[in-house]
Amino acid sequence: MIRSDRRVLVCYVPGLDLRRISDAVTPTIAKLIGRYSRVEISTLPDTELVPTLLSGVYPHQNQIWQVSLGRRQRPTAMQRLIDHLPDLVTTTAQCIRQKFDPDFDLAAIPPRRRREFIQHRFKYTRRAASPSIMAEFNGYKSLFGLLESESRYTFTKRFDALDSIAREIFERDLRLEFLEMYALDLYQHWHLDHAAGMREALGRTDRFVATLRDGCARNGCTLVLLADHGQEPVKNVIPVVQTLRRSGVPQANYSYYCELACTRLWFHTEDARDRLTAMLEELPSCSLLHFSEMHQSHVCFDDSRFGEYYLMADAGSVFFPHDFYQPFANLYLGLSDHSQRKRIFNPIHRGNHGYLPHHPSEKGFLVLADEHATPNRENMTLIDFAPTMLAYLGVEIPAHMSGRSVVSQ
Repeated sequence: MIRSDRRVLVCYVPGLDLRRISDAVTPTIAKLIGRYSRVEISTLPDTELVPTLLSGVYPHQNQIWQVSLGRRQRPTAMQRLIDHLPDLVTTTAQCIRQKFDPDFDLAAIPPRRRREFIQHRFKYTRRAASPSIMAEFNGYKSLFGLLESESRYTFTKRFDALDSIAREIFERDLRLEFLEMYALDLYQHWHLDHAAGMREALGRTDRFVATLRDGCARNGCTLVLLADHGQEPVKNVIPVVQTLRRSGVPQANYSYYCELACTRLWFHTEDARDRLTAMLEELPSCSLLHFSEMHQSHVCFDDSRFGEYYLMADAGSVFFPHDFYQPFANLYLGLSDHSQRKRIFNPIHRGNHGYLPHHPSEKGFLVLADEHATPNRENMTLIDFAPTMLAYLGVEIPAHMSGRSVVSQ
């Protein structure tokens, strides 16, 4: 029988790659995996996975899928004036605004291109500043919307904050504590090629998990260790933006949105579609997919609003420059955050994820530290996480969640 008095602490560590867990470097995590059965998680070809985890529905339902293409409108006189300014000037101004406004996004994209898009991103700065915005997505209630005051979200991207978080996390008697420990993921983006630094980062993560495990034992709480992806060392750079610009196709005839592992394209003329798709299909270390082909990766949009074609990099490759690189912003982030210092000297990421799901870096896992809760299968998808937590807590699973609990009672 399902108990309704259970309490859960989810320690969510994005970037915790199973390939880097060992008895020598991460003994606590290795013992947890050995003692309690882990379930492998199949992820999505994107970097924003939290809304799908929490809502139990895929992006075509929760609508958190980077950007969609808006209606093209004639620019105003002021917009035309701004568009005549150098891109470095306009993007620098946007980066300054972003520093003080967490809701302002895509600061490195020039205004003339930025206006083309409707934004659907859900970057960590927004949810860290305003956790209440995670109660529902596109009308679908999340774990926090269903549990309301009985749940809490905590975020950190700093290793030096872990001790204080470990002391404070058990102060409230809540049914669900969800802690996003982003420090490891951020560190790996810039230090995955540094063996000694990685051992230290993984060791600090492991010691933090050990502290949470002990705290859960003292407070009658069940620890859930959750990782929704790993990270792949970056070995190769694909200059897709230069390829587009050198194609000879007028920029007014197509739109693009370039992330590290995915470049989305929309074509406004048949000539642009024919010429650019032919060129992009010849680019090494990536694959060009029509939006309908993305359905096999659970990206099931029924039209091209969110991308007509997706150019997906192979694991270990990244597109550079991309739409999040801006020289002054890169310098500022490197100077203001020690964990990102390396980007000052080389702005190309050392580790990355968000590739197609078959790559090893796109595998996550879940460990529920309860000997009486036996997984009913070895594999799950992201949409199974929310139903699993609700079932374990004895809360009715809403009809909109099509995933299935992985826990057998």
